[in-house]
Order: sequence, then C-alpha cells, then structure tokens
Amino acid sequence: MSGPDSAWLRMEQEENQMVITGMLTLKPAPDPEAFRTLLKERLLTRFPRFRQRVINRETIPVWEYAGEPDLNRHVQVKVLEDTSPDALESWISRLMSTPLDFDLPLWEFYLVMQGDTCTLVARLHHCIADGIALVRVLLSLATVSPEGPYFQPHKEYQPAKSSVQTGKRGPAGWVKMVVKALLKFLFMPPDTPSDLKGPLQCEKKAAWSDHLPLEDIKALGRIHHATINDVLLWLTCRAVRSYLIENGENPSAEDNFRVTMPVNLRGNDDTVLAGNRFGLIFLSLPVGNPDPEEQLRWIQQEMKEIKRSGEAVVAFGVLALLGRMPMFVESQIIHFLSSKCSAVVTNVPGPKRPLYISGSKLTDMMFWVPKSGKVGLGISLISYNGKVRIGVVSDKVRMQDPGRLTQLFFEQFKTARAKALNP
Repeated sequence: MSGPDSAWLRMEQEENQMVITGMLTLKPAPDPEAFRTLLKERLLTRFPRFRQRVINRETIPVWEYAGEPDLNRHVQVKVLEDTSPDALESWISRLMSTPLDFDLPLWEFYLVMQGDTCTLVARLHHCIADGIALVRVLLSLATVSPEGPYFQPHKEYQPAKSSVQTGKRGPAGWVKMVVKALLKFLFMPPDTPSDLKGPLQCEKKAAWSDHLPLEDIKALGRIHHATINDVLLWLTCRAVRSYLIENGENPSAEDNFRVTMPVNLRGNDDTVLAGNRFGLIFLSLPVGNPDPEEQLRWIQQEMKEIKRSGEAVVAFGVLALLGRMPMFVESQIIHFLSSKCSAVVTNVPGPKRPLYISGSKLTDMMFWVPKSGKVGLGISLISYNGKVRIGVVSDKVRMQDPGRLTQLFFEQFKTARAKALNP
C-alpha cells in the first residue's frame, strides 16, 4: 500500500471512521440484480482494489486478493416505509456510525427504497480512494442516456485543476517552501475554542441542504470579483458564525474558525480511479468579523497566500511519510495537527449534465467527508447538473442538529444574493 493510502487507513478510529459516504438519488428505482451486474462489469473487472482486502493493518498494510466478492453482501437492499427525507437522514446517520468489515474489501452499496425513489448510498474507505476518485468511480457506472453510451469521467468530467502555484523553483526555492510549510504546521496556534471542538463519540449525524442554483453562485462571484470556491467558503463562514451565535457563543473580533481543506493534486489526464492524490491546507475562516465584505476579502487573501505557498504539496509528502512511520508516531502527529482545526471542508465540482445509472435518472448527488483525529465536523459542497448542495456530518456530541447549519448556509446565500441585487 502506498504511503498516503496507508496513512489514511491507519487514521481509522472507533469514534472517527475513515469512510467516504456518497448518496445518489435515482428515479425510478433500478432493478437490484441489474445493478449488481453493472457493478461486476464496470467496477470489479476494472478496478482491482474492489476485489482486495487489507492485511497487516497496524504495521505495514498490504493489499491481498480476497476472492470473488459476494455482491449480495456488498450490495444490499433496504426498504424504508417512511418516505420522508428525515427517515433517510436518520438511516444514513446510523450507517455512518457503523464501521466497515475489515475482513472484506472495504466498500459497500445500499439501494434504499422509498416509494418509487431509490437512494444509492455508497461507502468507500479512504485508503482505496480520495473524494475526487470516488466521484469518478461512481460516475463510471453512469451513462449519458438511459440506454448508453457510458459516461467517461476522465474525458467528459474534469474536476478543477489543482490551484497550487509552486511556480518554477530551483532546489533552494523548494527547500524554502518545504521548511516554511512545515514551520506553519508545527507552530500554528490551536484553533479558537468552541463547542464544535472537543471529545468525540461514535454516533454521527448527517444532513444536506436544498438545492442552490450554480448560476446564482457564479453571479455572486462576478459581483464580488471572487471565485466560486471563495463564495462557497464565504457562505460557510457566515453560516458557522450564525450557528455559533444561535448556540450562545459570541465570537470576538479576533476569533477564527480554522478548517482543513483537501486540494486535488491529480492532473486532468489522470485516469487512475483509485488511491489518494491530494494535499491538505489549513484555512482560517474569520467568524469573529461581523462584516460580510471583510470576511470575503480575508478568505480571498488567505487562499491566495496558501496557493503560493505550496502547502498542499508539502502536506501530501508529510502524509506519504506518516504512512511509513510506526502507527504510534502517526497517531500522535495526526492528533497534534487535528487539534489545530475544527472542521474539514471540501468542495467537489460534479458533472454539468444529467446522467443515468442502470437506466434510472440520476437526479441528485451528495457526499460526506470523513474526519481524522479530534475533528468532529465535516462540511461537503458538491455541484451537479447546474445545482449546488451542502452536506454536513457531525459527531452527535459536538453538533446535535447539523441540518440547522445547512439551513443557515441557505439563508446566508439568500441574504447575500438579495444584497447583491439591491445594494
């Protein structure tokens, strides 16, 4: 197993599992046997990781062929009599609180039936792939029309290019960049204390928002001379500030809410749909500043400096080294770094047109990011077919109602749009 994949595998804890969860809404519900046949043809025969399990998990992890996967075990059907979104939310939350079986290949699918709607829930351990790769794997099952041809993610779906700007550096420049990033990781002060940071338990809660029109997000960006990513981070900052205030915490002017963000290091010509190829950056969201415009400018400036620093590339190298160190050493370093932030935030752009799986229309996509170490909050943003959603997963003891944060994100979007249209 590669160093980065090993690092993510060994971050697994009972209270913080390293499992990426994806949700795809399909209408009408596909035939379960037809879907299992699709997986066998499009997944098992093309990607060896889905036929392998992990051995030597706590020392030097190794991939081992586990024989032909039992698709009746890896692909299960669940019928929910309650057809409300709340019932699905509660079921997914319980699923996220359950670890994968390490005696088997580390993936599973559920076809959750609610009336004539099916929600395909996919769980994939982080050691198999990162979020970009997971989305590509799922989209490799899709067709561009009910009868085909198959959608080709590496040709038709191009995730955002890496925003890392390492520039043309000589050996001295690279050494300086690495040293500067390592010093930042080591001497970064602890994050501002809040109720969102603290001891964790095993029970998780998941939620997701209503749709936001992607074109409206782009319009906000044009008005404020900001990127889509800047706008989404700004709205996240505004939502977190509102959430803290609602729950009796009043951030002071100097308070920040530090998050860690994955940065895609894959090239657009990378056709490998497995493994981890991303770095991490630390970004401070100025939740203590009540002025929306100043918040956005702060985030823009922070992102510009981080892109120039090459921090994500250095973090990827650190992860590769951690995956080769004794597990005790890795655990101590991960807990040290996770104490520096309060949440993981990730933004994954999805396909711009509707797709189909087993002849059923893919109407919605959502996913939730895992959290490592002491981090109890994950915030995911994903676009699909001209719409954006935000998903939140939290440790129950840290945030009992993550749905409230998704509502606040939506409210902040409406407020920002109204102000932009009527300055």
